[in-house]
Formats: sequence, C-alpha cells, structure tokens
Amino acid sequence: MMAKIELWLNIVHYCIYKMDYKIHLLSNKINPFLLIGKIPSVERNFREQGTSLKEFGNKFWTDRRYGFGIMISGAALTVFLFFVIWASFLFVNRLLGYPLNFSWHPFVFCFAWAYFISYLFVFQNEKYIKYFKKFDKRSKQEKRKYGVLSLAFVASTIALVIYSFSLLPPLP
Repeated sequence: MMAKIELWLNIVHYCIYKMDYKIHLLSNKINPFLLIGKIPSVERNFREQGTSLKEFGNKFWTDRRYGFGIMISGAALTVFLFFVIWASFLFVNRLLGYPLNFSWHPFVFCFAWAYFISYLFVFQNEKYIKYFKKFDKRSKQEKRKYGVLSLAFVASTIALVIYSFSLLPPLP
C-alpha cells in the first residue's frame, strides 16, 4: 500500500515537473531577458566561463536536484495534497456536526500533514530522482497515460476544493 502511494505521488510529481519544464522551454522562445545575453560584455563574461545566459538559465531552472522547477513541482504536489487533506477534514467535520470550530489550527495541521506526506514519500533521501530516472526510460505511451492520470488527479483535486466550500461550517 505504501509503495503504491509512493509510486503515484512520484508519478504526479514527475508529470508536474515535466509540464513545468516544457513551459520553461516554451518561455525561452519569448523571454526578453535572454536578450541581455546578447550584450557584448555579458556574452564575453559567459563565454569566458564556458557557458551562455541561456545555458545558465536552463541549469538554474531545470536542475533535478536543486533547480527552481523541482521546487515549484514539489510545492505544487504539497499544495494538491493539502487540498485533498483539507477537503477530507471538512467532510469529516461536517459529518460529525462541526465539533471543531473553523480557525487556523486545522488549516496548519492539514498543511503540516501534506508537507510530511510529500517529504516522506517523495523528497526523503531524494527518492524522486530514482523515480525520475525510471520514468524517463518509459515509453511515450506510458508517459502520456501517466500525464492524463496526473491531470485527472489535479482536476479532481480542484473540483474537490470547489465542492469543499459547501462543507464549510455556517457563519455565526
């Protein structure tokens, strides 16, 4: 059971990372800041270092260990997990007749659980890198299938959050 949860969380994380990676590559085509790299002195500095502004930006954004894209995909995964836990909390709270008042305590508790789950199953000992290597070797058809399933998870999470507004306790 835990291995399946770990696998699916890493699949969702991988798909979010790949989507962010593709958006980054697309934005490189229209990024006006890359024009700074065309300034002769800047270009010369990068050439002396054996790189270019575009390569530096790509390394900064897409590095799988410390890149900005991995931070964004990890944060997105944690937020989606938070939404699922929060909606579940609201549902149980409503079934029990609102024994817990609506305050910041359950909110923080749900966020802490979401962070703990994503850390335990994805980020502890950098498990996601092992999974990323495994997923990169999969066929395009399998990647597409997992992408559709991840999109379905994200869409259903958003729908669940919208529905959860009806589960909020009545105002006093």
